[in-house]
Amino acid sequence: MLDTDRTDRSTEREPLVAPTSPSSSGSCFWKSVAVLIVLVILLAPVVSVILAFPFLTGLSFQSSLAIALGVPLLGILILIWPVSVFDPEPYDNVGVTQFTILGVTMTYQNYFRLLVSFMYAASTTTWRSDYGKWFEDIATEDKSIGSFANSKLYYSHQSCKEKLQQLGSRISSGTAWRESQLALGFFNNLSWPEAGRMSLGLKSEDHAFVRPFLAEMFGSSSWTPASLRSQFRGLFAEVSVLDHNNRTGHRGSREPFFPSLSKNIVTQWTVKILHKVALDIDLTDSEMQDLAALQTVNLVVAGATSRVARMFLMWAFFTNPNLITRARFIAKYRPFIRKRWPNVEWTNKKLDLLSSVFLDAVMFAGGRSVPVSIDLVMGYILTKNKPESILGVDFKQEENVRRLMMEAMRFHPLVTTLPYWVKSPDTATGQGKWEPEAVCIDRALADPSIFEDPDIFKLDRPGQGSTESGGSSNSIAWGEFACVDGKKDHPYSYCCPGKDLSINMVVAFVLEYFAAGPWTVEDEDIAFDYYGTANGFKCTKIS
Repeated sequence: MLDTDRTDRSTEREPLVAPTSPSSSGSCFWKSVAVLIVLVILLAPVVSVILAFPFLTGLSFQSSLAIALGVPLLGILILIWPVSVFDPEPYDNVGVTQFTILGVTMTYQNYFRLLVSFMYAASTTTWRSDYGKWFEDIATEDKSIGSFANSKLYYSHQSCKEKLQQLGSRISSGTAWRESQLALGFFNNLSWPEAGRMSLGLKSEDHAFVRPFLAEMFGSSSWTPASLRSQFRGLFAEVSVLDHNNRTGHRGSREPFFPSLSKNIVTQWTVKILHKVALDIDLTDSEMQDLAALQTVNLVVAGATSRVARMFLMWAFFTNPNLITRARFIAKYRPFIRKRWPNVEWTNKKLDLLSSVFLDAVMFAGGRSVPVSIDLVMGYILTKNKPESILGVDFKQEENVRRLMMEAMRFHPLVTTLPYWVKSPDTATGQGKWEPEAVCIDRALADPSIFEDPDIFKLDRPGQGSTESGGSSNSIAWGEFACVDGKKDHPYSYCCPGKDLSINMVVAFVLEYFAAGPWTVEDEDIAFDYYGTANGFKCTKIS
């Protein structure tokens, strides 16, 4: 059972000892076994009918029926039977569609159903109004607060700003806590045997340790605008076609099974540059493809309940390959971390922790958000369906690209919410209990008291400059107000440590795109939903 006093548990935590990393040699074997079982299930009824013909075997009707029903049933039982997988921090009351964290239970009704409905609303052609209505529908009597999976979602810009400003001090004092959550989603902990949790939900002492390293990895000492442009210049020189088709057939269902067929070139380039910037690692093409595919696989595994993730069919195709690939890259990062910080007294635990956190940055943070940012900015530049405010703007100019990105991040915030837990007084027992809350970044960036006509795409909104900070800024897309004393390397800062890097990577991509041209766009009828361009884009160099 989970201890409901997270503060005490955090301080008493023993070093995590994970089992031996899974071997890649058995991955294909277990996939083959799963496929074979599926074929047996499908073919058993047909075979039983054939065997029932008298001139063949004379099998009795009862025996034929037993084969037709019994074999598929046995196969199904094998496919859903749970595999033994190390879970560094299991949740309580775990079922197919339910689990309990700190005494709060997430179910199909209060979590999974609402999450699916949000994803549907956010992916429609009328997404802005559809998902806006989704937030309205879950609002409480106080319309500035929503209720999702027993969590309070704060909508107003002022409330979100205050909550972010208080987050670091509350976590350091033990009155706030973070779990393995990404935006609206809860993650199980199966994918993190080395660190115990995903990076966004690290124990406070683990977060305090890795935070300064992350700030240095992605800080300005590791890159310059010129170095980023140089890296993108080299990548653009290698292609004559920029095929960024991010939906129909190139991503999603294909990537987990055939990573080499992934054509999300923007993700692969981003992953490559992030590795070079952070740890001076030169990824091979195969490694870029594996990591692009892992973004999908890791999300599938982590987003399911641990019971579903442990089912043999899920384990064979997703969970086991995910664990194998993550373990392989974590092992790859260790010597590069030692090389970058040679004066640090590294233990295996510290190396694995920072390696796992960096991999999470590639899977769930910069490695995912920067490609989406590029997708959005390029989409608005290339589409013939431009918002009025950007008509005629010259996006070969760096400052115009920055202006476009800031409004794109307000209009399509890449992180919907920033979740956390707070300890509230319990007058009955005299002890606090944990309750989930979340800063709703999306609604804060649509607050009409701060942003006039928030559902209209407009450049040059007050306080939305790419370099503005402190009292002059109202940007919240990178969780800016969660920086303690404005310091990204503070042990209790929870703002994005790579904001400047992400903006400059987008700028570098766009400027080098134009420099490598001219290009023709295959289809300029580019549409958008909350998640980015609806179907990506494809450009060909004019020779």
